[in-house]
Amino acid sequence: GTGWGVRTLQRIRKNSFVMEYVGEIITSEEAERRGQVYDRQGATYLFDLDYVEDVYTVDAAHYGNISHFVNHSCDPNLQVYNVFIENLDQRLPRIALFATRPIRAGEELTFDYNMH
Repeated sequence: GTGWGVRTLQRIRKNSFVMEYVGEIITSEEAERRGQVYDRQGATYLFDLDYVEDVYTVDAAHYGNISHFVNHSCDPNLQVYNVFIENLDQRLPRIALFATRPIRAGEELTFDYNMH
């Protein structure tokens, strides 16, 4: 099954910035600990920040925005990019979601969780 999901209220143009995946920044060790708890609960909102090295993870379980409700798809309409804004520490990119194609109003927003 899928989670709640997010649908857009308006048309989104290809290559447009859609949202940022935000949450609490934690160490990868803490993410492993929390991940075991979340796995038992059947839901997780962990997003590894492994652009350069696997040091930090974003946990959107308790602090976040609408992005934590975006579902996975093998044919997504959003792509994840690491971006650097007000920060040059390559271990701490911000996670930006951009449209891979034009998205119709009312369409569900999805991205590939890359969990293989």
